[in-house]
Amino acid sequence: MTTATNDGPVAGRVSRGLGWGLGGTIAMRVGSVLFGILVARLVAPEEFGVYAVALTVWTILSTLADLGLGADLVRAADMEPRAPTVASIGLGVSVSLGVTMVLAAEPIALAFGSPESVDVIRLMAVSIAVFGFTIVPSARLTRAYRQGALFGINALGLLASVVVSLGLILGGVGAEALACGQIACQSVIAVGLFVVTRTVPRLGYDPALARESLVFCLPLAAANLLSWLLLSLDNLIVSRTLGPEQLGLYVLAFNISSWPMSALGAAIRVVALPAFSQASSPEVRNRGLVLCIAPLVTVSTLISLGLAAAAIPLVTLIYGDRWEPAAAALTGLAVFGGSRVLLDLVATFLVAAGETRAVLAVQVAWVLAMVPAMVLGVTRWGLAGAGWTHVAVVVAVVVPLYLRALGKVGIPPGELLRPVVVPLVAAVPAAIACIWFNGLGSNRLLTLVGVAALVLALYGLPLLRWWRARFTQLRRLEPVSVPEGTPS
Repeated sequence: MTTATNDGPVAGRVSRGLGWGLGGTIAMRVGSVLFGILVARLVAPEEFGVYAVALTVWTILSTLADLGLGADLVRAADMEPRAPTVASIGLGVSVSLGVTMVLAAEPIALAFGSPESVDVIRLMAVSIAVFGFTIVPSARLTRAYRQGALFGINALGLLASVVVSLGLILGGVGAEALACGQIACQSVIAVGLFVVTRTVPRLGYDPALARESLVFCLPLAAANLLSWLLLSLDNLIVSRTLGPEQLGLYVLAFNISSWPMSALGAAIRVVALPAFSQASSPEVRNRGLVLCIAPLVTVSTLISLGLAAAAIPLVTLIYGDRWEPAAAALTGLAVFGGSRVLLDLVATFLVAAGETRAVLAVQVAWVLAMVPAMVLGVTRWGLAGAGWTHVAVVVAVVVPLYLRALGKVGIPPGELLRPVVVPLVAAVPAAIACIWFNGLGSNRLLTLVGVAALVLALYGLPLLRWWRARFTQLRRLEPVSVPEGTPS
């Protein structure tokens, strides 16, 4: 084992990886948002609802296609002996899931109450099969903290999706255009990963390594599946209760509410997993999580507060007046979106600590609580009920269970709860001021600008010095160690 100093190569790679990851995901989110705006202007809500059904199915199955194999490679002391076996398992799983998606397209579409989605679901199955090729090269880049390379590859994938989708939409193709764009995106990413890592697909199978990987991966795969199922069952409930058009509105609101998760969560996750896994001791690993909480809560609350307070002007000014009903769901979903950043960090920490079964247990309880609550929320309060149901379940069920799981690995609940008091209490006066300003009846552009100014003036600026002090503590944490065999 070799340990880096604070100025050594590992600390520098972690810092650069986080910088590239955060900057890259923000850039990708901006690109995705701009693309979404174009799509919203060109595609009617009912057509987007048809695509949303296929996207829901694709999201669930793509999560299962990974099977947690990428995380297993990132955690391994030496990934190269495992890579051919993992590649074979991953490709076999993804192709099988793609075939299943094709064969089950009709009953799935009928379950959503959207028979028009059959062909779109079948098209999306192609990208599931392609996904299997990306697991090993993506893990190589993640292990090496090469977030700049991952950003470039994903940017090319997004560009391919935009070109293909918009070309077909302008040519008169409906929801199928977006599915073809997804296929183009996944194909470009797969090719780009192999080009950048200077490798080719290499298959093999070692029964002992396969068993070892699956012991770690299967609970994680089940947990990931349940996690995305949580973010998809609401689509099913909304579609069956309120119809595909309302589903299109809800998915748009959910996509906006995911901005904090997309900008922060994705960037932090790919750096946090190797960093926590390679920590020099369990004490350093645990201290790292505690020090992450305060700055992360502050930033995620800032973003989600702004989204919730400016829901109506944000939706109508960017996407058009016909999407205004989506704002009803966005208010609660924005709060949920901020909480997802923190929950994802905790789950990543537990995976790095080898506690995949604890993550699975939380996801099972989450699903069991969310389904009846979502049915009640949607039935009684429509889209608004769907958004706030997520928040209620997180507070009542998910947070207590994660605190219990963290307690078992040596982090008392009080150590995690104390850092969140200041940023959450500070959000209260800012939220009250935003509600008051929204009630003045100003035009939408003025409301959007005013809410942004209030959030910055009453929340962001007062907490800036406090946030910087906590972030400095995190940067001074003892560095991680690097297992021998880790690629540079």
